[in-house]
Amino acid sequence: MEPLVRTGLLYDFYGGLLTAKQQKVMELYFLEDWSLAEIATQEAVSRQAVHDLIHRSARTMEEYESKLGLMGRFIRQQAELSGTCDQLTELLNQVNSESHLYKSLYQIKSKLEKLLENE
Repeated sequence: MEPLVRTGLLYDFYGGLLTAKQQKVMELYFLEDWSLAEIATQEAVSRQAVHDLIHRSARTMEEYESKLGLMGRFIRQQAELSGTCDQLTELLNQVNSESHLYKSLYQIKSKLEKLLENE
């Protein structure tokens, strides 16, 4: 997984556990796409201080993930749901569209797709 994407996902899961200042800087940097210099000016600190805060926050969230594993579990569940949805699509292609089984499988597939969209 790309480091930027990973950090964004970690923030989704563990951002609430960071300090208010860490949250603000992470949001400016990752969500608002501010540069280190812009954040440093806004926060009245050096660029190095912003850089260190971002890396320290990311390291903290990695530690939470290593202990709690919420993001990893989420990714595994999404993959399982996606695989199940693919299997149902294959079954639907094999079953006559007039049968009761087709309708049941189609309803299950639709529900799984909605779950995948909402996550």
